[in-house]
Amino acid sequence: MNCWHCQTELIWGGDHSMDEEDFPCSSDEFGMVTNLSCPKCESFVEVYLPKHHFEEKKEPIDTAPCSVEPDDIPVCDI
Repeated sequence: MNCWHCQTELIWGGDHSMDEEDFPCSSDEFGMVTNLSCPKCESFVEVYLPKHHFEEKKEPIDTAPCSVEPDDIPVCDI
């Protein structure tokens, strides 16, 4: 993920679970917060993951551009 201000790649700082003790206002909506920082302009970004992501058992989204068909032939959407 790139910085909104200078387009430099952000550095991951960590993921934090949002329990009611640490985040009493936001804990009903969000389950996790990720913090990122920019090494160039020193911006700080927080990304909040909705709590329903943890409650619903969703299959992961395949973001890979290529897949392998049953006969082992790669198919690319690029």
